[in-house]
This record gives sequence, C-alpha cells and structure tokens, in this order.
Amino acid sequence: MANKHEIPSAPGRAVPMRVIVCGLHRTGTSSMRLALRQLGFHDCYHMATVFENLHDHPQQWVRAYEAKYLGKGSFDKGDWDRLLGYSQACCDVPAALFSCELAQLYPDAKVVILNRDPEKWYDSVSATVNKALRPTGFFNVLQRIYIYLLDPGMRNWVRFTKVMGMLGMPFDHANEHDKAVAWFNERYAEFRARIPAERRIEFSVKDGWAPLCEHLDVPVPQVRDEQTGQLVEAPFPHANDRASFIARSERNLAAAVQRCNANLIDFLGRACLVGCLGYGGFLVGDVPRRSSLRRERLRHCMCRVVSITSHLMSLPPWLLLQGGRALEAVRL
Repeated sequence: MANKHEIPSAPGRAVPMRVIVCGLHRTGTSSMRLALRQLGFHDCYHMATVFENLHDHPQQWVRAYEAKYLGKGSFDKGDWDRLLGYSQACCDVPAALFSCELAQLYPDAKVVILNRDPEKWYDSVSATVNKALRPTGFFNVLQRIYIYLLDPGMRNWVRFTKVMGMLGMPFDHANEHDKAVAWFNERYAEFRARIPAERRIEFSVKDGWAPLCEHLDVPVPQVRDEQTGQLVEAPFPHANDRASFIARSERNLAAAVQRCNANLIDFLGRACLVGCLGYGGFLVGDVPRRSSLRRERLRHCMCRVVSITSHLMSLPPWLLLQGGRALEAVRL
C-alpha cells in the first residue's frame, strides 16, 4: 500500500525552490517545516520526507553523498530537480549538508540559517537520534536484523543512514563530544562563509514569526481568539520534542515489523501453494498406481487447497496477523 505522504521523484521542477533552511538535525527543523507550510511554502523537504519515500529517495541521497564526498559519479541540477522538484523549501539533514550547493543552484531562493546552542544540540541528538540508531539488547538487535532481511525499504534506509554517517558526519556522536560539536560549528561557519549575507537571515525557532516573515516577505499568520473574537498572531509551531521523537521512532519500528510480518506471510503462503501444487502434481501424475476414484478425490483435495490458499493470500495482512494471534490465545 502506498504511503499517504509519499512524494514521488519529479521529472523536473514542479514548483520553484523558494526557501533553503541551513539547519542541521535537532535544531528545530520539524517546527520550521510546520511554520513554512503555514506560511504557504509547500512542501518542505525534511528527513521525514526520506522516511516516507523509502522505495526511492534513500538511493538518490546515497548518490548525492558519494558524488560530493567521494567524487563518485555526479549529482547535477537535473538530479536535484528530480529529488526536490515537488518541494518549495528544504531543511534538516540530509538536505542541510548540501545547503551551500543548493543555494548556488537556486539563486532566487531565500536562505534561513536555523541556529541552536551547540551544547544543547549535542545533548538533544544524544537523547534522540543516537538512541534510535543504536539498538540496545539482544532482542532489539534481532528485531533490526529481522526488519533488514524482510523490509526492502528499511534496507534502503539503513544503507542511506550508514553512508550519511560515514561521509557527512564522520564521528562517533556518543563518544566524541568535542569532535561532534566542532563539526556542528564548522557546518554553520561554512553556511555563513559561502552564502552571501544579503540572502540569509540568522534565525531561531524562539524568535517567532516576525523576523522570519519579514525575511520571506509574507504576512504573519493570524488566528481568531476564541474569547475576544479578534484576530491575533498565531502561535509559532513547536514539534518533535524528545518525547515525541522517541514515540514516533517506536511507531515507525512497529510499522516496519508489521510490514515484515506481512511479507513473511506472503512468502510462506506462496511457498506453501507451490509445494502443494508440486506434490499434488506428482501424486496425480502417478496414474498406473492409483485408482480412478482416488485420483478424483485427490484432484478435489488439491482444488480445495488451491482455493483456500488463494483466499488466504487475498486477505489483508493485518487480518491474517489478528487471526494468528487469536489462534495462539486459544492454544494458550
């Protein structure tokens, strides 16, 4: 089933690139994404976009990283237009590590440097991203292996995050504090050195709407106060705090396990059908040693097997899973 948030690769630019946010992960990028949407910039490419398009986008980002850091192949404006062609803005990694290149490719886009205190950034990544990417305990390791083996999309995700970590973030976040903070500061120094001051604004999600809207030349969004009925400034979005990040990571992991279960049931069903048909063909074909009556009974039995298996394979995976749980409960 297609993801309802899925954004296919565009044949070219479907919409103009209007805003480039130079903001690394855990700097308020989810809040910024919501804010830009509220201001009318659709859509804003984010790490969440990659996760919503696991069949296609991770491979393109791997190509982009290898072209930039290894000189392997190329990733030109046509490639960026195909990858980001439906987005009027971008923020968060992986796009943030290409902010300078994107600013050069899209000279009409306005640039926002999204700031956060380096130490607070380090602590936030340690408590969220680093935990999500590092399985703890034997069961979690087995769960990751199970997902990797049976979910093609998650295999794409694992390779993408591995390449991004090795090339774009060459340090051990958990054990190399100074190196991580230095990398963070270097990225922001590069943003400021390579992007002209007249194109960019220094911004934090704590600054609210006014400076952002002035820079982007859009009105401050308003909402109607429920008590007075007057129009007042809308609250600036606040999203993806630590608790929300962990909860969403757990939901994503559970969804991946469900996809794996469905894939496993589908595989076993097909294998069972092929095995039954093969064995049945062998028995039915053994004409000299079987009476006509027994052959008819066997044919009838095989038809029933095919019919039942076909019906089972046509059922939605969640229903099969629920049936399996019910049978297990009865057995216990």
